[in-house]
Parts: sequence; C-alpha cells; structure tokens
Amino acid sequence: MTITKDSSIQSVNETILPRKYQEEIFQRAQECNVIAALDTGSGKTFISILLIKWIVLQESAHGKVIVFLVPKVALVEQQANFIAAHTPLRVKKFHGSLDLELTDRANWRSSFEKSDVVVMTGVYLTVASLR
Repeated sequence: MTITKDSSIQSVNETILPRKYQEEIFQRAQECNVIAALDTGSGKTFISILLIKWIVLQESAHGKVIVFLVPKVALVEQQANFIAAHTPLRVKKFHGSLDLELTDRANWRSSFEKSDVVVMTGVYLTVASLR
C-alpha cells in the first residue's frame, strides 16, 4: 500500500483533536520509546492511531510492518478493528483462537507481506517465532 502525505492518513487530526496530554505523549513517542500508563478511556488507542499514522509516513517505514502487541485475545479484536476503522491500512489479527496455519515460514511471511499492521498477543508472537 502506498501512502502519501496527501492521502487520508493525515485526516486523523481533522476528525478528532487530541487532548493536550495525548499530544504530549504522541510527540514524545515520535522521539523515543514510551509506555503510556493511563486509565481506561483516557485515549491510549487514539494515541496509538496517531503514532501509527505518523510512522507510515516516514520514509524509513516503507515496506515494513507495524507490530501492535496486546496482552489479551479480546484486545487483539478490539484494537485491530479500531485501527482498521480509523486508517486505510491493511490490518491483520493473530491470536491462538484463530485457525491460522502459520507453522511454516512461508505462511508467516505471506501473512506479513499482505499487512501494514499486525495486532497480536505477545504470547502468540513468542510461540509463532519458535516455529
């Protein structure tokens, strides 16, 4: 997927404006790794969407896949659906409850090549990387 600075990827700020603390976390995350320990409903997913959209516009991100790790299967579904609804990116879900044949490297590679963002549990990433 080709995304340019003129595409809908930039429209996130036009539809929903971040709160000051969300903007501060987003700006800091552009510079270094950040752990956002915020209450439920405080906009962590929104900050993630801002960051994902920013990352895909970077020249260094061309041809790479964003891996979005979550602790629970229910969050794989929730976060993947939210990302898919708010970006034009190809989002793929990975968790043990899905009937995915990723036991060989060719299937694993093919799944990543067809995705811009993959959302999975950390456990699934660990198990899949051992195969």
